[in-house]
Amino acid sequence: MWQGLSLWVGGPMYYIKNGLGPRFRWLAVIFSVLGVLTVFGTGNATQVNTISTAVDSALLNYSLITPESVGTFNLILGIVIAVIVALVLLGGIRRIGQVTEKLVPFMALLYILLALGVIFLHIEHVPAVFRSIFEGAFSPSAVTGGAVGTLFLSMKNGVSRGIFSNEAGLGTGSIAHAAADTDNAVSQGYFGIFEVFTDTIVICTMTALVILCSGVSVPYGAAAGAELTISGFTATYGNWVSIFTAVALCCFAFSTIIGWGLYGTRCIEFLFGSRVNRPFMLIYSAVAVLGATVDLGLLWSIADTFNGLMSIPNLIALFLLGGTVAKLVKENHGKN
Repeated sequence: MWQGLSLWVGGPMYYIKNGLGPRFRWLAVIFSVLGVLTVFGTGNATQVNTISTAVDSALLNYSLITPESVGTFNLILGIVIAVIVALVLLGGIRRIGQVTEKLVPFMALLYILLALGVIFLHIEHVPAVFRSIFEGAFSPSAVTGGAVGTLFLSMKNGVSRGIFSNEAGLGTGSIAHAAADTDNAVSQGYFGIFEVFTDTIVICTMTALVILCSGVSVPYGAAAGAELTISGFTATYGNWVSIFTAVALCCFAFSTIIGWGLYGTRCIEFLFGSRVNRPFMLIYSAVAVLGATVDLGLLWSIADTFNGLMSIPNLIALFLLGGTVAKLVKENHGKN
């Protein structure tokens, strides 16, 4: 018997409809349509590609597979991931929560410990790394180059990667927080703000330091994913660590796949009702096979496009509801 999802639902489509009124329902519909399209690339295909790349790198390091067999192996891996994702999603919000609450602490602790080890072992390189980052960002040549011909390209890549890493501005995080069992929406919102700090400031900065401090080659202009991060770890610890790094990256990616599966289900449920939830979950799970076998550059382009489009209706709603949010925060502080 299919348990279904939680009774508590929310997210941008609901605060647009309920907060701005019926005349803005079209904006909620646009968000939901874009949300359904976005989850296949951002939430599924690119994440599965990360898993397959991480597993491939680890197995190739130990010669457990050959370069010629990677394609066949990835196809099998994609099918296995699709089956597991379907089983988790069809279990409802409780099973989603049970899976992610076990994966997230483990993967975060393992990844942070490994990253701190790389940074500590190359501590003498840290000042030079930060200096190169700031010089690359604020040097006269960087400013001039951005102003002359690459300003919009730089903004596109920077904003798209920023959104991709923490979802700030997309509104998707509020879909998950709406299912929380709490009487204080403002406090729950603070948790959402803290997530942005954890994802971008902590995890992403550590990843950058692992890559740069270890001295691995960063291919300019080339699409690089999990294999670049794994190279940073293996350059410091040796090939043995590729297994642990692959496990951590797989946990990161898998929890993201599950979370975005919930987001997409909420969006399509808003459009067509709960009767379409189960078919959508099955289709969403099947996309994992595509993610394991398609070129990474194409997947990133698709994900970036829909990410940007999805943020537009949400940012419009946030601007129009700014006064309401400020009022609720003020009332919450008054109670405390």
